[in-house]
Amino acid sequence: MKTGWQAPGVRAATTLLTLALMVMIFCFSMETAEDSDKRSGVLSGGIISLLYPGYEQMDPAEQQAVYDRVQHVIRKLAHFTEYMMLGFMIRLCLESWFGQRMKRSRVLTLIGFGAGTGYACTDEAHQLAIEGRSGQVTDVLVDAGGVLAGAVLGTLLIRSVNRKIPGTPDGKTAQE
Repeated sequence: MKTGWQAPGVRAATTLLTLALMVMIFCFSMETAEDSDKRSGVLSGGIISLLYPGYEQMDPAEQQAVYDRVQHVIRKLAHFTEYMMLGFMIRLCLESWFGQRMKRSRVLTLIGFGAGTGYACTDEAHQLAIEGRSGQVTDVLVDAGGVLAGAVLGTLLIRSVNRKIPGTPDGKTAQE
C-alpha cells in the first residue's frame, strides 16, 4: 500500500483540487468585462475607502484615476494569487503521481511551471472570445510569476514534509 504523497487519498485530493482551481479560473474568464469589473470593483471600493479618506471630495476625474489605479493593482494581484494557488496544487499533484519515480524535485517543479503557464496562455486566448475582454501578454507574465511562486512553495512544502517522514527521499529510513 502506498503512503505519503502517493497515497490514493492524497492523489485524489490533489487532482480534484487542481481541477477545481482550473474550472474556477475558467469561470472567472467567462465573465464579461462588466461583470468582472463589478467583482473586483467591490474590493477596490473598500481599499479606496481605507487608503483615500478624501476620495468622496475629489473631483470626478481624480476619483476615476484613483479607481483605475487601485482596480489595476487588484486585478493583477488576483491574477497572481489564483495562479500561485494553481502552481502550488499542480506541484502537489505531480508529486502525488510521479514523485516516487523522479530523483530530482526540480524536474517536477519545472513541469508544474510549464503546465501552469501553458494554462495561463490558453486562459488569455479564451478571453478573446468573451464580450469586452481581451487576452493580455502582461497577464500571462503575471500568471506565470504566480505559477512559479506556487510551484516553488509546493516544492518547499514537499521537502519539509519529506524530512519528517521516514523512508521518503529526504527522510531517514526506519532502520536509521
